[in-house]
Amino acid sequence: MARVGQGAAPVINFLNLHTGERLPVVGGRLPPRRLTNRFLRCRWTGHQTAMAPQLMRWVLEAARHFGAKEVQVISAFRHPKFNEMLRKKGRQVARRSNHRLGRALDFRLVGVSVDRLVAYLKGRKLGGVGRYPTSGFVHLDTGRFRTWGGR
Repeated sequence: MARVGQGAAPVINFLNLHTGERLPVVGGRLPPRRLTNRFLRCRWTGHQTAMAPQLMRWVLEAARHFGAKEVQVISAFRHPKFNEMLRKKGRQVARRSNHRLGRALDFRLVGVSVDRLVAYLKGRKLGGVGRYPTSGFVHLDTGRFRTWGGR
């Protein structure tokens, strides 16, 4: 909370593009995990899982680095049945995706190009970084450091 004479704490809004829900992060303090897990639930089944806590921290750090005010979440937890359905439809989905385990997040930062965001994440060597320029998002997971490109 701001005091008289102080500026307000910065807010970064996370927007789940499939549910339309927003999760504001005020002053860099992440919401309780139960709220984060609900926000990042499977969009197809509504199931939740314990998401890897470092994902939100890493994405928040990237947003702060670039001065982005909004993080758009494309995909987070995917129920195994949903993951398999997407895979069978020919989407760019791995059979053993980290999304199924709550260890991956597909997102974009409003106002930041995919290339700039990927370069930043690669430089940090945090985990898996996938570049999807045509689709306009970046994949980040908690696995070993590796990179790849998609559509």
